Amino acid sequence: MKIIFWTFLLLISAASASESLGRETKDFESNGIKSLEISNPKGEILVSFVKNSKKIRVIVEKMQFDPKCKLLIESELGIVKVRVEHENALFDKANCVSKMKIEVPNKLINIDVSSGTANVKLIDIDSKIVFKTATGLVEINGELLKNVEGKTATGNMRISYNNCPNRADIDLVTATGDAEILLPSHCKIKVTHKSATGDLFNELGETEDFQVLINSKSAAGSLKIRKLAK
Repeated sequence: MKIIFWTFLLLISAASASESLGRETKDFESNGIKSLEISNPKGEILVSFVKNSKKIRVIVEKMQFDPKCKLLIESELGIVKVRVEHENALFDKANCVSKMKIEVPNKLINIDVSSGTANVKLIDIDSKIVFKTATGLVEINGELLKNVEGKTATGNMRISYNNCPNRADIDLVTATGDAEILLPSHCKIKVTHKSATGDLFNELGETEDFQVLINSKSAAGSLKIRKLAK
């Protein structure tokens, strides 16, 4: 009977721990919000434009969350901040794993993303995007995109513009991560790629009368610029 009793208590404790991870959702009025600052060391980050909404919605699923992990969701001085922190700032020694999903009703909200191993995906954001990752994969795509500025260590990047912007800059810095940029075939571009061992592949060619200026620096990463498949 004692064994059964303690087994029952363990099952209850496990269930309670699982429920305590749970989900946190928070909404913000979009009026006056100019930027999003997102930081997630491990897991996933998804930011997407949603039509017919006047709110910014933040949904965070806590997948693994040690007691020392902390989730902060707040708005201050026109900036919505969503971040996971650890009191010792040693994420590699703590299980702070979460899935962040953020919906924005205004394409003109600037995005600043920081991650460790978390994968990042941004959809239909028509404003400046800045990101920093260690090993996480970064995917950016949309109907309209403006300037993109990114830094990674070993993480790969894939940036896809469904339409050619009138004017945009893409600035990328990597250690060994590769970058792939997809643009409509009629898009006029100019490219600078500096890498010790990485290659440059460009399907679009170059012109001084450019719409998109691409600057890439890498130790060993390659840059591929391809025509967007219709």
